[in-house]
Amino acid sequence: MTTTQAESPPAARFARDLGEVRKEVLARVEAILPALADGAADAEAERDLTPESFAALVESGALRLFAPRRAGGYEAGYRTYVESTVLLARACGSSAWFSFILNHGDWQTGQMSAAVQERVWAGNSASAKVAVPLAPMPGWRAERHDGGTTVSGDWPYSSGSSHADWALIGFPLLDDDGSQTDNMIGLVETSGIPVRDTWHVAGMAGTGSNTYEIRDVFIPDEETTTLSAMMNHQFETPYPAEAQYQMDSVVVFHVATLVPVVGLAKAALELTMERITTRPKPMTYTFYADTTKSPATQFAMSRATWLIETALEQTRATADALDAQALTARPFPAIDRATFAMRSAQAHRMCREGVDLLLDVQGAGAFALNNPLQRIWRDMHVASRHGLSVPGMKEEMYGRTLLGADEQQMTPIR
Repeated sequence: MTTTQAESPPAARFARDLGEVRKEVLARVEAILPALADGAADAEAERDLTPESFAALVESGALRLFAPRRAGGYEAGYRTYVESTVLLARACGSSAWFSFILNHGDWQTGQMSAAVQERVWAGNSASAKVAVPLAPMPGWRAERHDGGTTVSGDWPYSSGSSHADWALIGFPLLDDDGSQTDNMIGLVETSGIPVRDTWHVAGMAGTGSNTYEIRDVFIPDEETTTLSAMMNHQFETPYPAEAQYQMDSVVVFHVATLVPVVGLAKAALELTMERITTRPKPMTYTFYADTTKSPATQFAMSRATWLIETALEQTRATADALDAQALTARPFPAIDRATFAMRSAQAHRMCREGVDLLLDVQGAGAFALNNPLQRIWRDMHVASRHGLSVPGMKEEMYGRTLLGADEQQMTPIR
């Protein structure tokens, strides 16, 4: 069933009270934080989550927030995703990134056709994990046939590739002249697909974001959708009353990658506050035996705290707005979409500035390899450079929407 903006959508609802779900989820996530923290350095060294850390995420339910209740998921709503992921970032940035990518794989699956949902959640099991590499490398190929498309190419930055059972891959849709008219998204089973080891990075190293090598895989039409359909709130799900999958896709795309970034910034703030308040930290080359007595430190901590807490509150407000919007089963107006994108852009900038101030407070010791702040710093700066995170794109979108310059919009995610 397809719901369009012009139609009167059916009443949507969440399967359970979101407050009760959130309380349950956060208690389970809180319990696994020590294990994730213990495995964070190993995940970075191995460039993938350890089996123990991944198992802890699965068993806690942290990776089935957006899977449907009918398949054993939580349908937890967006605010729960925010709070859960912020908690995970306290222990391990790569685990928080898994929360982003694999939960949103479930969210996109829940918007798609009955054929897709039946394959992924066969046997009503939410244990299947769905990666979402939406951009192939140059050299991809897509051949149209009756009833489907055969695709070949390499899909890099496939976070969770060693743990995912499925992938929703993106590829351009071309017309007869070879011009791109849309972006297709299709379901691919990952068993038997080679994964090339390409993820050698300074931050978010534990996400295993390697490259799928897909060769001559046929994707039936009923197991595809288009990016334009998602952006226009046209979903093929046969369960239109499930509010989880009626969330405005434009807003979700703009805020999704922000959440791990905010979580990492919050973790850096907590670590720094603990470091300078539990025992005196001298300020080098000054007479301050306790840095908390220095006006420079007081300014840096006040500014960093305000920036990071404001970014978190803005993110929570966006999540609450998404949960409320989902119940209406209608997308936000264009200006609201652009405003949420701008809010996300500024939150990214606030987190970067805030963490840089915290590094000033901790000094060169922040970069000691036994200090988790240096890993948080690297993780946050890599995560905030994801293609959907870059503030400039969001600011450009906001300005053009404000000025009615729609013909100049440079992204389909609007």
